[in-house]
Amino acid sequence: MKKFLVFTALLVNSFSRILACGYSPSGEDVRYSLCKPEYFKYAAFKAFYYNADLWGYDYDRDPNAYKIIDANILDWYNYTDKKVSIEDIEDFNFRLSYTDINSKSENEFIKYLYANNKTEAINYLKIAKGCELTNDTDDAWERNENENNERRSQLLTKIVKITNAEKNLYFKRKYAFLTIRLAYYSGNTNLIEEVFEANFKGRKKDYLYYWSLFFYTFTEKNPAFMVDVASLMANSPEKRYASYYFFHEKFKIEEVLKQAKTKEEIANIYAYASMQKKDKNLDYLKEIYKNNPKSEILGFLLLRELSKIEDWVYTPYYTNYTPSVELEDTWQNDKIKVTTETLRNRSETDRLYAQEVLDFINAAKINAIKDVAVWKAVQINLEFITRHYNDCLNNIALFKKQHPSEKVNEELEKIKALCITADQENGKAVIKPQIQSIILKYKNDERFIFALGRELEFKGNIIDGLALMSLIEGTLYEEYNPDDVEWQGNRIKTSGNLAEFYRYFDYVDFVYAAKDLQKIVNRIDNEDLSEFQKNIYSQLSKDKDYLKDLLGTKYIREDQLSNALKIFRSLDKKYWDDNYNAWERGEYGDNYSFDQNPFYDFKHTKSFIKHKDNYLVNKLSVTEHLIKYINLAKKTSTTDKAYYYFLIANCYYNMSDYGNSWMMRRYSSTTYYDSNNGTESYIDEIEYRNKLKAVDNYKLAFQNAKTDKFKALCLRMMDYAEENEYSNSLRVKKEFPEYSSDLSGCENLENYFKLR
Repeated sequence: MKKFLVFTALLVNSFSRILACGYSPSGEDVRYSLCKPEYFKYAAFKAFYYNADLWGYDYDRDPNAYKIIDANILDWYNYTDKKVSIEDIEDFNFRLSYTDINSKSENEFIKYLYANNKTEAINYLKIAKGCELTNDTDDAWERNENENNERRSQLLTKIVKITNAEKNLYFKRKYAFLTIRLAYYSGNTNLIEEVFEANFKGRKKDYLYYWSLFFYTFTEKNPAFMVDVASLMANSPEKRYASYYFFHEKFKIEEVLKQAKTKEEIANIYAYASMQKKDKNLDYLKEIYKNNPKSEILGFLLLRELSKIEDWVYTPYYTNYTPSVELEDTWQNDKIKVTTETLRNRSETDRLYAQEVLDFINAAKINAIKDVAVWKAVQINLEFITRHYNDCLNNIALFKKQHPSEKVNEELEKIKALCITADQENGKAVIKPQIQSIILKYKNDERFIFALGRELEFKGNIIDGLALMSLIEGTLYEEYNPDDVEWQGNRIKTSGNLAEFYRYFDYVDFVYAAKDLQKIVNRIDNEDLSEFQKNIYSQLSKDKDYLKDLLGTKYIREDQLSNALKIFRSLDKKYWDDNYNAWERGEYGDNYSFDQNPFYDFKHTKSFIKHKDNYLVNKLSVTEHLIKYINLAKKTSTTDKAYYYFLIANCYYNMSDYGNSWMMRRYSSTTYYDSNNGTESYIDEIEYRNKLKAVDNYKLAFQNAKTDKFKALCLRMMDYAEENEYSNSLRVKKEFPEYSSDLSGCENLENYFKLR
């Protein structure tokens, strides 16, 4: 005997409207930044760009990725009186070998040396290329151990003699560096010390000095060698990362400061320590400024501090994610419930720190610093973050006049648009005419467009805000792209269960009420739009029918059936045919379809109620019939009220997570339910999971039933709607025990229903 209404708890295959279960983006995927370090001439510091995944440093061995020219290349460029291109010198230095140094060479650098009888340079290059055979110069860490120790020893003896005998100071220092480097690979620390102190200590601090100093630091002969390490960080682009890699764990700022003898050394020590700080660094910036305001690294560190502040303020403010670099004393505290409200409060707290950094910039003497454009750009960004909108706009205009060729002007245009938008009264915010061209110009900058959309949304203009947010994606069901903006949200600001989004449609589905979406639909239905509005509403207009479908669905969730019907009827037949028939699925896919009638059929039950009406099942037809049956059930003259209440109850049951028509209320669904979070999810979540309307209507069917047998069936269905699983009905057993056995099976159900 088959069991009656054995409905298997089935996980409905979702077509992934909200991000897949288990996935939670973090780090660089969510870090929000508008001011990029690439806007400035800090390629030599690329290893230390603020990076959430690597805690502030990112090494890249490819020299082309840095877009900087090796100091040695520039040295040779000047040696040739700039008559040989840098590219040709790089070609020789990075690609050619010892055997390529001859009078028949096709390389322009070598041809120049032979043509101008630069014998000393030719001899030096042959020695230098010979050294490459004994150590791997491509080794970024300068620590490779070469197996040919005998050959290295012979070459080292030869170079020492050449260095001592060389009279030309220019080449003597070059040979001295070769000697020091080869001595390092040979493990001869005494020779490193001897050659360095004889040729570099206390002398000209050019690139050869710093390159040699790098190897000298490994001897640790100088008690203040960590001061030298800090000097490398500040002054040698080529050895900057290596100085960090090898020594940062040994670096104790209090101890190193005791060894400093000059203000410049003090500044360098604070700069080195700054590279390791993921928290607030303003105190160190002040020390660097006090001791060496002309320091190149100071401008970079100020920019890096801005990147931190952007992460701390923008990431939670715009995306509702915690900052990508989580500080242990803040977000890792288990007692903190991360909600929209707590995220906003944290963002506001960090705006106060932004004000402190801004005060530092405003107090600095502009003539005393090196990178004025950097300081001014950071100042403007901080003025926006701290909501000094008038100062921000005035300084943007001034910056453009004083620094017209700076690439950062592109970013400042975006800040201008954000500033003008944010500086409006709540409920009255619009996209002002003066920023429309900026929006169109940077339409493909997802971070900017999303931030601008959020600013409008926060000010109450959800229509234009959502229009901009819709522009950050291609199609409604575009595959996830790591470069997409991702954000979280919930209907309730105090909720600690934020849903994740990377498409506007999912966000509207989950967060907005029907009345909000109605405003959006009304706007895109309005044909009287400007060219600019047509542009920014392009995605919404493209999705208009899907948005109307969603609006009708929201009205179903909110139990506004007449409004839902009105919206569904506004969609033409083609839409329903394209998306809800047995052969076409439109945007929704195979798992989103009505394969059973919610009034007559149940999952896994072959036959129950004979179909009285035959029609194509979709949201429109279901809504039409649900309203029809409700009106008939309530109508005084209706003779078979119990029948219609029963159909209504079936429909409400099937519009639940366990039903065959969950599509009436959701765009994806599972049977998992956390009752503690019901009120924080969709507005009808409690009803959707608990089937309260189904139970109520089965009760009304019971009250209007004319036979005990049908009453018993109604009780059986009430129990099932509440339990979501098959079990013997306690209600039936108590009130109609004679039918308890019959209702434990499902054979001849159609005949059973006829005898109601």
